[in-house]
Amino acid sequence: MENLREGLRWLDQAKADLKTARDCLKNGNFYASAFFSQQAAEKGFERASIL
Repeated sequence: MENLREGLRWLDQAKADLKTARDCLKNGNFYASAFFSQQAAEKGFERASIL
């Protein structure tokens, strides 16, 4: 049960990072968008490895 909670926490953070990446992209902040996209991907993979 703890792994599920931890995995969902990682997923929530990945979603937040993806939203930030999209917002940065809209504003033309491409470097930050790339950074947050990469962070979202890593956290998504981390979530998959926990579950």
